[in-house]
Amino acid sequence: MGISNVLVRRAHEDDLPRLCDLLRVCVEQMRSGGIDQWDDVYPAEATLRADIAAGSLYVAAAPGHPIAGAVVVDQREEPEYASVAWRLVGKPVRFVHRLMIHPDCQRRGLARHLMTFAETTARHAGCGALRLDAFTGNAPSLGLYRGLGYEDVGQVRFRKGLFRCFEKDIALAAR
Repeated sequence: MGISNVLVRRAHEDDLPRLCDLLRVCVEQMRSGGIDQWDDVYPAEATLRADIAAGSLYVAAAPGHPIAGAVVVDQREEPEYASVAWRLVGKPVRFVHRLMIHPDCQRRGLARHLMTFAETTARHAGCGALRLDAFTGNAPSLGLYRGLGYEDVGQVRFRKGLFRCFEKDIALAAR
């Protein structure tokens, strides 16, 4: 799978069974690697269904993998974020949630590709910043976001523990 062969599109209701399969294999892989981030409570099928209904869930299709990855780009600011000292203020923002890459498709640039897509989507919506959180126990995701130029601006606590909060000036990144 080359990144040039990847199509990113908005998810639709027919994708739900494959998205649930993607979620399941991602949870299994995280658990096998000692990462206790996602479980049967979150995210669940209902979460994915709501993302689809909101039009905020995007899927990456690649040869041999109808859904190789997925990402949510929306305006949902978690209540826990109120305590974060965001640095990019006074401009519209978007948030990334639930970035998932099928284990068979990892380490091929697909997560970076989906994050670039998220940045472009947010920029086209008139936003100047993209924000997200990453579980402190998930070293690969922390490395991904830092490597993409996201600035660590603090932490929040969710049910599963501590999460680092990141943001990126996507208007600056486009220049």
